[in-house]
Amino acid sequence: MFEGMRRNAKIVIYIVAFVFIAMMALGGITSIFNPKPYVGKIAGTKIHYSEYSQYLKNAYAARVQQNPEEEIDDKVAKEINDQTWNQLVDEILINKEIKRYRIKATDEDIIKRLQDPYDDIKAIPDFQTDSLFDYQKYNEVLLQNENFAAWYEMRIRTALPRELLFEEIKSEVQVSETEVEEDYFMKNNKADAKIIFFDPKKIKEFEVTDEEVEQYYEDNKEEFKLPPACKYKFVKMVIQPSDADNNLKKAKIDSLYKKVTSGEDFAAVAQEFSEGPSAPKGGDLGYFTRGRMVGEFEDVAFATNVGGISEPVLTQFGWHIITVIDKRKTESGEDEIRAAHILLKVEASDETKENIEIKAADLYEKAMEKGLEKAAEDFVYQVEETREFAEDANYIGGIGREESLIKFAFKNKIGKVAEVIKLQNGDFILAEISSKIGEHFQEFEEAKNKIKRDLENGKKLSIVTLKAEEFVEKFESKNYLSEASKEGWEIVEGEGITTDKFIPKIRKVEELNKAILEMKEKEFTELIKDENGVYLAYVEKREKPDMEKFEVEKEELMAEAQTTAENEHLNEWYKELKENAEIEDNRSAFF
Repeated sequence: MFEGMRRNAKIVIYIVAFVFIAMMALGGITSIFNPKPYVGKIAGTKIHYSEYSQYLKNAYAARVQQNPEEEIDDKVAKEINDQTWNQLVDEILINKEIKRYRIKATDEDIIKRLQDPYDDIKAIPDFQTDSLFDYQKYNEVLLQNENFAAWYEMRIRTALPRELLFEEIKSEVQVSETEVEEDYFMKNNKADAKIIFFDPKKIKEFEVTDEEVEQYYEDNKEEFKLPPACKYKFVKMVIQPSDADNNLKKAKIDSLYKKVTSGEDFAAVAQEFSEGPSAPKGGDLGYFTRGRMVGEFEDVAFATNVGGISEPVLTQFGWHIITVIDKRKTESGEDEIRAAHILLKVEASDETKENIEIKAADLYEKAMEKGLEKAAEDFVYQVEETREFAEDANYIGGIGREESLIKFAFKNKIGKVAEVIKLQNGDFILAEISSKIGEHFQEFEEAKNKIKRDLENGKKLSIVTLKAEEFVEKFESKNYLSEASKEGWEIVEGEGITTDKFIPKIRKVEELNKAILEMKEKEFTELIKDENGVYLAYVEKREKPDMEKFEVEKEELMAEAQTTAENEHLNEWYKELKENAEIEDNRSAFF
């Protein structure tokens, strides 16, 4: 019986997954846009549509099994798509490295792993006694259950080459005792200090003229050199409810209004039909004063009598029916009400979304024939233009994070129309390269505000530096703290200061921390300056490292340091591997 249920569940999941992928493909309007014949290329390996669709079906089915109640909206769909793509990139790149390093898992390697099972295997209750892994139970199942043994061996054979590769990469780094000792010393060499902060923000009397700003721009032109850049003209087709969608919800809210005004229990109707988060509580929103809700909702709610039921009211969240449960005054005399509501959200239907997708396809065809601006005129769409973006940008102003569009812009000529992009929120973007420029200088008008801020900050820092120097000349060190308070300079207290610790309000100033740790108790440092201000520190307490304790803990510390260094090295290795790989991602044209 249970096996049959499991089989049927799997069939349902895969049917749903198939429909889901088919709809995603429709979202890409593949046949209309006639995209490249493959979804992507990873380090020379082409990923074809049928292959990637199967990966997505499997990923979607797994997601449904893990979260059967989850609604798969556009955001979740994109998340599944991105996770699947990233896993595929990882798999292909790692497998190529396994071949390059000529790594093979021997029978001896597999036996070792069988004898030392993975943590998730050890966590299986059937392999435990008193919540602890029982090797004897595990071994009995391994010997008696051929299916489990075959499955686990296959899992090991698949995973082990990757593990061996990672071990090979990790072996490239070796932590020395000297490094660990220095790290221990640095972390345990501490001080408490009071720091006089000569803050440039306190300087109010200064002036930066327009002439100074212009002169700085001319004298430092190289500072404003920008790399080659592109711009797009684009049309955004927003997924929003149609009149038909709104009319459908209006008819539904009217029918619910008849129910609750004909004597049906408001809370029961809200629990059954409301689409708001308060539905399980019968729509109860609790008490609220004016200013807590959107205007349309608030006006109707406060105008409704206790026990009364409002006619349907439309807000940005949808259609509401409101009933007022209680009215009272707050301690400050404000009106406060307790209300409940029934909410029906007005959202774009599947039919509306499909119509917008078809319009996007039609616009794309016209844009290919006559250009985006003329095509947009025919369809009465507004054309916008992005800001300049460089090849290493990860964001296009006005559009968002669309890596494929950035790559497209730098590989094609002005006037070239990119395939329609479906954004994470479901909207569509059709873009045409409108401008390309080589290395150039940022225009003065664009740069002047930043130049002025920088010059202002520079002047304030110069003035505060002079004041700090005058301060140490004027007073004896024993009076620094009291005189600083009198003059209005902030005294920041830092506890447990180490070489790399951030000090509250001051952040991390490496030179300041170092100077504090070089001083003895009851001594002042010299003036320390950085771009954020000038500092004068009084060392109240010093705590030197216990090197005898280090000797006792040395082996454990070295093991921890080695593990940390290995993991950091592995992460850097993989990051570099991915950055250097040629990856072509055409998914947006398909899904």
